[in-house]
Amino acid sequence: MKIRCRRSSKSEGFILIPVMISVTLLITAATAFSWYARTEIKRAEALSFIARSRSIAEIACKYASKKIAEDNNGYDSRSEPLYAYNSELRSDIDGFSVEVAIEPLDDRIPINGILLPDKVTVRNEYKYAWDKIWENVDFPWLSAVVLDFIDSDSSQKLEGSERDTSINRELSDLAELRLINEIDDGVLWGTKDIPVGLAGYLTVYGKEKVNINTASPQVIAIMDKKIDIAQARNFAALRMMYPIRSLDDMKKIPNIPVEVITKLSNVIAFESSYFRLNINVSYRNEKERNFRIILKRENDSCSVVRWEE
Repeated sequence: MKIRCRRSSKSEGFILIPVMISVTLLITAATAFSWYARTEIKRAEALSFIARSRSIAEIACKYASKKIAEDNNGYDSRSEPLYAYNSELRSDIDGFSVEVAIEPLDDRIPINGILLPDKVTVRNEYKYAWDKIWENVDFPWLSAVVLDFIDSDSSQKLEGSERDTSINRELSDLAELRLINEIDDGVLWGTKDIPVGLAGYLTVYGKEKVNINTASPQVIAIMDKKIDIAQARNFAALRMMYPIRSLDDMKKIPNIPVEVITKLSNVIAFESSYFRLNINVSYRNEKERNFRIILKRENDSCSVVRWEE
């Protein structure tokens, strides 16, 4: 006798379900792996682009540093082709396009240079400018407070204040002033009510002098009470045609009192010691990366003091 076994449709269904589950899991795993692989490839490409663009920016930085070091004509001005507005050094390196804009600094009051070498006493040439800055940002009484914040001793100045947050050293970044409760981003960078914030008047990139060829009209106007904004703007326009190389050159500019030039002679410079590089690196118009570098020129060479990207 032959016995035939017949599989029921119910048994076939039980077999089919695990198969479908297995196939679904395999498809899901394959999809996940594919997504992971694509993500890792993109990540590797991004890291490679960052590394290559940084390397190219370093090359551009060295080239720009050499050009700045070779510039020994006795002044640094936006009237020079190397530093002119909308002027850029351009190059193509290994499929990458590089654009470098160079900006001579020392264009504002050097907050780390307003004190004499004793790091306690304010330079007489900067007393008016220092107080005027704090008037312009609507905090005149912070003038003495900030001096106590940055001077090297812990003794309180007249009308000043030695606080727990006082750093009693030079600033490494202007944003350190935010440690003072009254100073917020609006006071630092300006607002509708404060058109020019502290950053428009002060800088950490400078020694004790201001480059009169690069200083903005608002900075020139606070250097002395005998200079107003109209005179400062006129001076800024004329220096583009007649760059200043000496105090005698400066005295030829009309409407700037000679006694003011004499008074400020120890804090006026015609060259810059700091420069900003704005470097843009792009690859086939598909990707780009920007770098902002601060250089310090000293003894006919330049060194990097800050690198942002």
